[in-house]
Amino acid sequence: MRFAALGSIVLFAGNALLAGDARAERAAPVPPVDTTRRDVGVGLSVGGLVLGSVGAGMYFLTQPRGEDLCGCASKAWVFPTVLMSLGGAMAVTGIPLWITGQIQSDRAKTQAQLLIGPLGGGVRLRF
Repeated sequence: MRFAALGSIVLFAGNALLAGDARAERAAPVPPVDTTRRDVGVGLSVGGLVLGSVGAGMYFLTQPRGEDLCGCASKAWVFPTVLMSLGGAMAVTGIPLWITGQIQSDRAKTQAQLLIGPLGGGVRLRF
């Protein structure tokens, strides 16, 4: 009988301590999630697509037509080609940054906690 009473006291005390820890954890502020990588990736991708589109538009507008089909002396293709190249490089750099920023922010939201008490235990997952 004494062991049952002692076990009950230990069980109640352990649960009270664990509940106090859980309340203290809920009261602690959650650190902000770093979204810099995701935002930079979106900016680079959108900027690269716009820059590439402007370069492609300029390239097709400066193509020789009619009697100017030779185009031997024309260097009008250089600047639009540089714009398209820069836009493509920006988009190719921005997409992986956006993807890794999403993965990083998703992982920061997920938490796992292992609770071990005197007569039991538990696992708590937060998403």
